[in-house]
Amino acid sequence: MTGQIPDTFIYKEDKFELVYLKGGDLITPQDYGMNPQMLHTTCYRGFYSTYEIKDNQLLLQEMVVGEITGQYPEINGVEPKQQDYRVYYENLSLLTDFTGVIRIAKELIDTLYIHMGYQKGTAYKTLLELKFQHGSLINVKDLSKQNRKGAFKKSTEKTSPLNIINNSFDLTFDDLLEEN
Repeated sequence: MTGQIPDTFIYKEDKFELVYLKGGDLITPQDYGMNPQMLHTTCYRGFYSTYEIKDNQLLLQEMVVGEITGQYPEINGVEPKQQDYRVYYENLSLLTDFTGVIRIAKELIDTLYIHMGYQKGTAYKTLLELKFQHGSLINVKDLSKQNRKGAFKKSTEKTSPLNIINNSFDLTFDDLLEEN
């Protein structure tokens, strides 16, 4: 198994990685009729995106897609650019309709890295929880101080390999609050 490329979130001009998602769905290539295929072992789902929180609105800015059928529709008036075995969309500025909670993190603690799936919030120094309603940011909590750093990695010592795999690929798995 391999660590996966997370979606990136730009918030207050800093880059964060998505570590938790609850509520609605973010924008996917499937929303535009594409059928993404694995890009490589670090991107099993076949795409990754960059979002920006600008003027308290959640915008999709970039999307990289591995789509082998050659069906690359225009998104928000933007034509994709092709590079090798993938296409990418830039400068989308597409307002999302996301309602729910995300956690974004930065400053990965190297010793807490797990070489499979998506890294969990407890592997980072900085952890923020953002609540959205129809794409509008309505609340921000800094969870960095209450973050149980290392909780997910420690839990891997006490559970089955199948649970470790399932939880590491699950962005709804709450390693911050759940007892593992």
